[in-house]
Order: sequence, then structure tokens, then C-alpha cells
Amino acid sequence: MVTRTITLPTPDLFDFDQCLFFLDRGYDECLYQLSDRLVLRAIEFEGTLIPFSITEKEGKLLIEIESSVTVEAQKQVLAYVNEWFDIDRDLSPFYELLSVTKSLKPLLEKYKGLRLIGIPSLFEALCWSVIGQQINLTFAFKLKRRLVETYGKSIKFKGHTLYHFPSPESLAALDEDYLRTQQYSRGKIKYIKNVAEAFLNHGLSKKALAQIPDFESRQQTLTAIKGIGVWSANYALMKTLHQPEAIPFGDTGLTQSLYNLKIIADRKDEPAIVAFFEEMKGWEAYTVFYLWRSLAG
Repeated sequence: MVTRTITLPTPDLFDFDQCLFFLDRGYDECLYQLSDRLVLRAIEFEGTLIPFSITEKEGKLLIEIESSVTVEAQKQVLAYVNEWFDIDRDLSPFYELLSVTKSLKPLLEKYKGLRLIGIPSLFEALCWSVIGQQINLTFAFKLKRRLVETYGKSIKFKGHTLYHFPSPESLAALDEDYLRTQQYSRGKIKYIKNVAEAFLNHGLSKKALAQIPDFESRQQTLTAIKGIGVWSANYALMKTLHQPEAIPFGDTGLTQSLYNLKIIADRKDEPAIVAFFEEMKGWEAYTVFYLWRSLAG
């Protein structure tokens, strides 16, 4: 296999190793592979899987792809990596806010350069939010792997098998009896099919959602899908569109981190949580992400 390397410059407030820590949290992730400081992934472009690897050196991301990949596909890979790692965002205002917020200043000192690692695919983000409903993350990752390996595409690259998340078409036609044997509840199966139906027959897409002008209307568009509640909608808006206001209220990890940092004295004190995020206007989603990161120490 002949490959070539393309580069993506990173901003000053970017730390590849901080991002790697988030990607390598010990869960059974199936949509990318990690090897030392190398991340391997595949995206789909014009019906074909394009595998690539990412590492970092001297302020640049080095992205290795097969030499046969077209220029347009290369651009797509660069755009995907840029979005996945939220490269273009200027974190200076966020860090200024953290520096004057006593309870959050330690997060700046410990995690400087961490980016909000996104899920560029809206369909994947919504399905993942359904898979993870009311179960722990370890089990959720196992369920995701079973779905992806059964219904997703895969490709070999550098000795790794790289999977791509299934399409709406494949999940709309999933075998319910089989998934029941794979520990999927009837509810999860139904909700995943509802999401697929929204993409196939009701005009839902990332582009269409992004064209909706306000956060509340975007949220309502997603919660109109049976099985997508406010938490799931906000999670998808946070991870796919990097919507600042998308706070997954009620998330146990979020409330635990706020409690650990003594921002709230009672995990059920919703007014105190709302009041706290009022002080983080414009950076609510990033604050949530850093709070989640704090749970791992």
C-alpha cells in the first residue's frame, strides 16, 4: 500500500495528547482505532470508505491516506478531521472565562488544549444517544459494536479493521429478532428505526438542521422523533453542531462533576445548575465537556 501524508496546522490552544486521552478512555470503541499516538479512522465519501491515520508533530496534524485517494476525497478527510477535533475554534474567550471562575480554574490548568471532540455525523450522534439511554457506558459501547459490526461497512488499513457507522437505509431494515439476541431492548430498536425513518422519509439531515435559525427550534425538530428526548437532542446538538446552549441537563456525569467541584451542594438542585450555566453563556457545551473530562481525574 502506497500512502501520502497531508498536514493540518493546529492552533496554539490545542493539545493532541489531551484529545487522545479523551479518545482512549478504556471503552470498547469500534469507530476508530488507537496505536500509540496514532488515531485510525475511516469516513465514507461518494459511497466509498476512505481510511486514514492521524498523528501530531510540531504543531501540525499529519494525516496519512492512500495515494490513490482523489483530491476531493482528501479535502473531505481534512474537513472531517478539522470538525472532529474542533480545530478552528478560538478557545481564548473560554479560557478567559475559566480563569476568572474560581471553581473551574483547575480545569484550565489541567486540561488546557483539550478540544470538544465531536461526532460529525448527526445520524450517528442520535443513534448513539439512543443506544446509551439508561445504561452504563461500558455496556453502551458493547451494544454499539454489535450494531456497527453487523450493519456497518469496514475496510482494512495498516493492519487494522476500521468500521463506519451504519447508514439510515441499513438501520431502517435491521433485523429486530437478531438485535434482541444482542441485548437490544424493543424500545432501543424502535427508537433507532424512528431516527432512520426521520432521515429517510422526513427530510432530517445535518444540513437541514443547521439551517434552522434558533436553538429551541433545532431542539424541537429532534425531540419530535419518538425516542429522542431533550437530553438526546441536546447531546446531538452539542456533539454534531457544537451548539453552545446544548446542555444535557439531567446527565449523571454532569451533576456528579458539578458536585465534586463544589459548584452545587445537592445533585438534585436544578435551579443551582441552571444558575451556574447562566454564568457560562456562549461556552456551555465546552464547559460540560470539560466537566465530563474532570471525572477521569
